[in-house]
Amino acid sequence: MATADEALTFFENEVRPLLVKRCYECHSDTKQKGGLRVDHIGYLKSGGDTGPALVPGKPEKSALIEAVTYGNADFQMPPKEKLPASEIAILEKWIKMGAPWPEDAAKKVVVTEGGLTEQQRKFWAFQPVQKVSPPDAGGSWVRNDVDRFIAEKQAEMKLKPASEADRHEQVRRVYFDLHGLPPTKAQVDAFVNNKDSRAYEKLIDELLASPRYGERWAQHWLDLVRYAESDGYNQDAYRPHAWPYRDYVIKSFNDDKPYDQFVREQLAGDEIAPDDPNVFIATAFMRHPVYEYNLRDIRGQWDLIVTDMTDTAGELFLGLSMGCARCHNHKFDPILQKDYYRLRAFFTPVHWRDDLKLVPPGEKKAFDEQEAKWMTATAELRAKMDALTRPEIDKRVKTWLVSFPEDLQAMTNKPADQRDSLEKQLAGLCERQLDFARASFDPMKDIKDEKAKAEYKALREDLNKFDHLKPKPLPEAFVVTDAGPKAPANKLQTRKGDLEIEPGFPAIVDSAPPKITPTQTSTGRRTALADWITRADNPLSTRVIVNRVWQYHFGRGIVGSASEFGTLGELPTHPALLDHLTAKFVAGGWHFKALHREIMLSATYRQTARREPDEAVAKIDPANRYLWRFHPRRLDAEQVRDAMLAVSGELDLTAGGPASDGNGTRRSIYTRKKRNSPNDLLLALDMPAGFTSIAERQSTTTPTQALQLLNGDWLRARAHHLASRTKSIEDAWLAVLGRQPTDQERATAETFLETQMTRVKQAPPKNEIAANDQGFKVNTQHERLLVSVNDKEGDEFTVESIVKLDSVDKNAELRTLISHWDGGKASLESFGWSIDVTGQKSRYKPRNILMQLVGEDENANIGYQVVASDIHIEVGRRYHLVVQVSSARHSVTFTVRDLDTPGAAAQSAVVPMDRLSKLSQGASPIYLGGLGKRNPTRQWDGQIEALRIVSGTSAASMLSTDPEKWNAGLFIWRAADPLPSQFTWSGADSTADSEDTPLLKAMTSLCQVLLTTNQFFYLH
Repeated sequence: MATADEALTFFENEVRPLLVKRCYECHSDTKQKGGLRVDHIGYLKSGGDTGPALVPGKPEKSALIEAVTYGNADFQMPPKEKLPASEIAILEKWIKMGAPWPEDAAKKVVVTEGGLTEQQRKFWAFQPVQKVSPPDAGGSWVRNDVDRFIAEKQAEMKLKPASEADRHEQVRRVYFDLHGLPPTKAQVDAFVNNKDSRAYEKLIDELLASPRYGERWAQHWLDLVRYAESDGYNQDAYRPHAWPYRDYVIKSFNDDKPYDQFVREQLAGDEIAPDDPNVFIATAFMRHPVYEYNLRDIRGQWDLIVTDMTDTAGELFLGLSMGCARCHNHKFDPILQKDYYRLRAFFTPVHWRDDLKLVPPGEKKAFDEQEAKWMTATAELRAKMDALTRPEIDKRVKTWLVSFPEDLQAMTNKPADQRDSLEKQLAGLCERQLDFARASFDPMKDIKDEKAKAEYKALREDLNKFDHLKPKPLPEAFVVTDAGPKAPANKLQTRKGDLEIEPGFPAIVDSAPPKITPTQTSTGRRTALADWITRADNPLSTRVIVNRVWQYHFGRGIVGSASEFGTLGELPTHPALLDHLTAKFVAGGWHFKALHREIMLSATYRQTARREPDEAVAKIDPANRYLWRFHPRRLDAEQVRDAMLAVSGELDLTAGGPASDGNGTRRSIYTRKKRNSPNDLLLALDMPAGFTSIAERQSTTTPTQALQLLNGDWLRARAHHLASRTKSIEDAWLAVLGRQPTDQERATAETFLETQMTRVKQAPPKNEIAANDQGFKVNTQHERLLVSVNDKEGDEFTVESIVKLDSVDKNAELRTLISHWDGGKASLESFGWSIDVTGQKSRYKPRNILMQLVGEDENANIGYQVVASDIHIEVGRRYHLVVQVSSARHSVTFTVRDLDTPGAAAQSAVVPMDRLSKLSQGASPIYLGGLGKRNPTRQWDGQIEALRIVSGTSAASMLSTDPEKWNAGLFIWRAADPLPSQFTWSGADSTADSEDTPLLKAMTSLCQVLLTTNQFFYLH
């Protein structure tokens, strides 16, 4: 038997070189395939995904020998070529000897349970939160315990705090911080002039009690949960029922809901309180992954959805990049691949529900009872209608269904109550696509037989007579549940086959198995996860959320990498302070508002930002990590937009409900957030798209921002509104910057106003249109005419008009006569159409009348087509122009008659069009004279004497060159008539009203300058 020295010599001469040569490339510090490292005996004993790699003294029981001898066809190492017999013998001999391994004290590795080292377990983030006593530091500067920790570190770094901000700086800071809005002049004056020694404390309490607080702080949470109101991917379909989750988050912040309850509701609201819609909606947290409506790889899509939920939960709640351990053990952090799949196991049972209503059971019962009465009364009518539509609908569904793999077809055809959990999940995604196929059928367009179509129309009219029995629709529930009490498989693929991984927590934090209590309908897994994340002794989740709050107040967390608490993240600058705040937060009931007060009442928070670093400070702490001043930072996109509306007096504070257009005046949190087509201003200012969890927003400076701010119509309109409300330079400064101008600023502003007024007075008069002329001219108050209509024109309609065009574009741009379209081509919201005349350099030749259409094609994709008439008109001449669209006949008919030439014959063209439908289902309203989204180069230039839209394709006898004889239509516009209420002139936002005085126009320019200054854009 070999001595200890002989055994170690054998290892160094024979074994270590063999391991280095054959194994280190895939199983050492840089790579650990299968979760295995072979560069230390501790790692070999703990093993990888398939268990210990060796058993000292027993080569026949060692997986390492099984692998190198190719004893298992599914488990062979090295995979490319078997080791020579001599090398296998070396490994067998070594293991028989007890697997000796020399221990270098400098490289000593103590591997504990799960293959984790003591050094890894001692990493700061995995240690219990300590109850820390504040140090005796800071002297008279200190206002609370926060300052004592900050002062101690500053003294260590030889730094000194800045002086306290003045009241103008303070009031602007706290309003933007807690409300995301600037204070009004009255609010500034009230605080600045308040002699109460507790005025600041009372202001903080007042702001925290306002509903504006929840609207601001909910935005931070929505960034973290990747909230958006569209699917993403190519179609980016709108999610009309996502907004209740946004309102839930806002209300939770306003109610100061404890954070542990807030988390538990989002992870397991369906298991905790399934009958409470105010809790159930919280599970929409798991509905935010991207989704593509026509992706046939259903299994792959569901895998991506579960992966997204897993990765987001790891980053959001634990501050760990769990996704890096999906394919192998984490390269840098002590996160095993098994840890990833343990976390994933909590989400594998999740089922996206599209069949539930967001109401209490009693309300749902009443609805069902009333609906049953309607269904009984209309059963015969609906059966007849179904007989007319069912064959074609079934055909479409079958065409779509057979595109799925056979196993998915079988799942989808299986009765829902006979499906297992995985079948419910996958068939559910299939059913979503089949519902899309069903909805693509339009009876009035797709029933080809005219007699059958007339019968269907009559039946529908009879059905409408029973509307008094039909209950009001209930709100759809954008939620999840589990697919059942038994979870689908959660397989980890290894070289020895698939391993079933049960739910569990990261071993570095808690290796104990979770206590899971299933219910009759749910696995109970997510409740167990929520309970663990919200445990008071969880070292990660507790620190992570406190650090996030600190980050949003100061622009940087105590841990600078807010969603990365692992070794790749930054170390905390003030670890004792983080633990102090965390312990106090948890002990105080997990309340955010108390944490806000603790931070904002500190002297640290109240420091001025208007301090420049001297030479010493610039060397010691140029990034202000140790807070020797309040850190100035740019307002985020929503703050900028909302502040512009607030100072201009236009901000619409209507709370809650469906989202609005971002070009309107509601708060940004209540505007539509589409992943692929966000609001232009918000996008330019770095609003996240909502594809992934965002812990910290980028703050870029780009040419796009400058163009938006200097040339954007929306901003110019805000400046004009602001100018109309201000009476002096002082008013403008107070409204925008929250302070009086300095003497130098006032003098500069006065000179600017004088220069601008001189330019306005010297400018030649614009070619304005007389009020009774009703012409359409770009950059005037009569640019476009907005039409409000209750009904839609559908896919069969006629546009009849009397028009005169004064010019065409000198390049290739179009002149738009009428549109029901915003010019987009990427989403359902952009479905629509326009009638246009081509420019001089158009590839369709100049002055050609054409139509652009965006709708759904026969494959249920978004289709775009240009239908050109090849009828060319002349400028300066009056025409009777008729365009008839028929999706059923796949054609557009153009008819044009020159009214300035007596007896002129009409020119006509029937042009084929693609099979496009849903042309009127876009979000844009109807505009005469331009597109729904203003584009100055697309505006009509000339007269639109009269125009109407009629449903259906009108017979020639119904048309007339005399608009006074028009008596039917969705609307009828006659320029000679007084302006009806359904029409609204839409002028150029970039041009002040023609009646503006030179002073108002100059003041508008000054306000626009102020709204684009760094002082407005930055929080100090």
